[in-house]
Amino acid sequence: MPNRSRPRRHRLKVAFAIAFATMAAGTTCPTTPGTPGSGFPKSTAWTQKPINNNAGVTPNALTIADFDGDGTSDVAVAYAGADPTPASYVIFFRAADNTFTTVSLLGTVADVPIGAAIKAADMNNDTRPDLIVATDQGILYILSPADPRVGADWQGFIISGSGMDSGIGPWRDVAIGDIDGAAGPDIVAAGGTVGRLCWFRSPAADTNSGSGWARIDIDTTTRTDARSVALIDLTNDSRLDIVSTAPGETENRVAWYGNPANPSTDAWPKVPIGNLPAAGKLAIGDLNVDGRADVVAVNRPGRQIGWYIRPADPTQAWSGFQVTQYNAATPIDLAVADIDGNSQPDLVVATQQPGSLRWFTPVGVQTNVWTENQLRDLNEDVAAIATGDFDADSRPDVTALLIGATAADDSVAWFENPEP
Repeated sequence: MPNRSRPRRHRLKVAFAIAFATMAAGTTCPTTPGTPGSGFPKSTAWTQKPINNNAGVTPNALTIADFDGDGTSDVAVAYAGADPTPASYVIFFRAADNTFTTVSLLGTVADVPIGAAIKAADMNNDTRPDLIVATDQGILYILSPADPRVGADWQGFIISGSGMDSGIGPWRDVAIGDIDGAAGPDIVAAGGTVGRLCWFRSPAADTNSGSGWARIDIDTTTRTDARSVALIDLTNDSRLDIVSTAPGETENRVAWYGNPANPSTDAWPKVPIGNLPAAGKLAIGDLNVDGRADVVAVNRPGRQIGWYIRPADPTQAWSGFQVTQYNAATPIDLAVADIDGNSQPDLVVATQQPGSLRWFTPVGVQTNVWTENQLRDLNEDVAAIATGDFDADSRPDVTALLIGATAADDSVAWFENPEP
């Protein structure tokens, strides 16, 4: 069980802009399913396959997208680094045979920001996914070049109004979507020194730099330790609303904000979803298959996964239920995916101390505790996960960032789904 402590370098700059030319004996959590079903729990460990074992120190965040337009999904990873190794950003370009080519972005200079969350989206309408990163120095926009496999041609910019020069502090999560139906994809971010939820309006003209983005503060008073954000149209008005978590708050730690008529000037009404203690990482998915997406969140210190059922009227009370309660490991990340192809969304959960991957499914009553199924027991801690079909069998596989006992043991791997 890895338990290493890595010193992080202290950053003194106040502004930044880059322009570079196995199911073990003893389950990890109790299982109390509603009605026993055939074939559960699953005990087969998924096959672990390498993506990379030596490109960077402390993999911290990842996203999956087809960055070079070859029809296969690639993996972008933000590395936090550790003294004396700086933070870095890497794309692992995947070939059809699941071999990977490593391409480093932005170089390895000492003042590259540390990324806490990374998302891919075409921000400038050139058909190539760019990268948006929540970092300790602001919102980092990494612009894809004409040939995405040329790492030196990727350029990085801190989005205006998001950096330390604005007195905001580190960001913890980002989401991408068209908030106002105007210039293009916008950025929603959670974090900041005092805890805030903001959106950054895409400039009408130049989207190839960090300039011209307008920051609109949605909530700067009730989002202490703002942690996670997601975009979804909850009111069926064709406008994206925002779901967020704030584990430092005393109430309404999980809440959603309604997109108003004029999102730039009008107040965003805040609507409670639930108050899961220490609610951090969240995911969106229709867990009870009623046609409405629900909200799932991690209570990390409480070792708990909770979910809230979205009512027909999302301004009314959301019902909360427990997916699982761990008793020996700490859940760190989660993803919603239909693992076994039965049209019932499942939940993949990654843990630390000890490191493990599990998938959970309802057997019988969906609102009872879900059944725990093996994915993989690990010698490393898991930092983050994502899902994607790497072997083209129409089943979601799982990609994970693994933190070993030493820096040399850090790695990125994918796990092949064995379900029929």
